[in-house]
This record gives sequence, C-alpha cells and structure tokens, in this order.
Amino acid sequence: MKKYIGILSLCLLALASCKKNDPITELGSTNNQFASQLRVTYNNTRPAFGDTLIVTASTWQRDDKFQKVVFYETLVENVGIQLALNSGTSIVTKTNDESTLILVDSIAKKQVALEVKAADLDKYWVTSSNNYVINHPYKVERKTGKYPNDATLITGMSDNEFNILKGLLAYAITRNDYLALFPSAPTTHFTTGGTYVLTATGMKNLRDNCTRAMLVAIVNTIKKVGNYSITIDVNAVTPTNTITATTRTFDITI
Repeated sequence: MKKYIGILSLCLLALASCKKNDPITELGSTNNQFASQLRVTYNNTRPAFGDTLIVTASTWQRDDKFQKVVFYETLVENVGIQLALNSGTSIVTKTNDESTLILVDSIAKKQVALEVKAADLDKYWVTSSNNYVINHPYKVERKTGKYPNDATLITGMSDNEFNILKGLLAYAITRNDYLALFPSAPTTHFTTGGTYVLTATGMKNLRDNCTRAMLVAIVNTIKKVGNYSITIDVNAVTPTNTITATTRTFDITI
C-alpha cells in the first residue's frame, strides 16, 4: 500500500509543477489582487529607421488572472533647423553644445500598438519557462508630424517660433539676402563693418516686417536636425486593473 501512496504523491507533484503559476509567492498585491510580474526585452538597443524592433514581454501572475497585456507607442520629435538662404545666410538652431530654437512635435501621443486580451493569452504560453511570452515585431518608421522637412516647415511654425527664427536671422543674414527681402532698404539698415551686417534699425525691420512667405521665397535648403524619440510602454493588467508597467525610450538622431 505504501508503494501505491508514494506513486500517487509523485503524480500529484508532477501535475502541480505544470500549473500556470509562478512558484514565487511574495509578489505583492494591489486592489486585493496579486500584481503581475513583467519582464520586457529588446533585440536591439540602438534601432534605426527601417529596422524591426522585437519587443518581448514575459509575464505571469500568481493566480493566473489577467485582463490584458498592452504594448503602447509614443513618438516625439525634438529638433532644430539647419537653414540656408539663396545668398549665403546659414544658421543651425540646435547643435551638441547649444540650442537656440527647438521645435517639439508630439507626432503620436501614447497609443496602442498591440493588445492581447486574456482570452488569447494561451496562444503565448510557454511551458518550459512557465509564463506567457509575447513577441511583438515593431517596425521603426519615421512618421511625419506637423513640421515637414522642407521650406513649408516655416509656414507651420507658431508665431513665437517664427519670431525666434527672425531674431536669429537678424544677426546672421547677409546683405544680399536682406536685399532680397527688402529691395529698397536704405543704407541706414547696414553697418559699414564689424560682426553684423545689419544695424539695430535693420534688425528691427527684419523682425517686424519679414513674413513667412517672404522668407520661404528665398530659402535654398532647410532640414530638421535633432532627435526622433520612440517610447515603448508595456502594461500587464489584472481584472481589477492592477497594472505592472515597463517603459523604454529609443532616440534616433536625424
């Protein structure tokens, strides 16, 4: 009889080891429910545009109670302007050392990239590791926001941003570019030497009277320089809305 009892005990132990519960018992609880455990890894820590970033979420919960696992994306551009006019004027508003004009564009606020409901989680169960493993192939793409990468960027600036740009141009503009904007400008608008081409009067005239359309007409090249940020958030949510979350931001230089 003892032999049969021993065999039965071993069978029960084997069945228990196959349950979808992590053996860790000290998980902490919120909203009267144990929080999920969540680990997120990435196949690439320095992705470039065109890459496919594999986001792997491994999760488990003491009582195997889930509502969903959600992957989110947030896209933000933080850029300056590299601008050249037709007759030699050149400015860069963001470098490694300083920033004089920064355009912040929330291209995509936090939005769902992938959602796996509890009813579908069994598709991702991995017996060998005793948890759910979700691999999400995230395509790294440069999406266009409110600031195009051409001369129409100037048209899309706010009044405050455009005023800052004109202030920078007032100190950097060449005589020929200024005359392209104001062909009948008097000599009192120009210095006769020194660091700057324009006098205080000329600078004020540029700041007060140069319009977006006037400036766009004499742009030779313009491009955005700075960072394109991709933030990936992953949430494991229980039925009582207890959330375990991770976040990671990737910055791509543009």
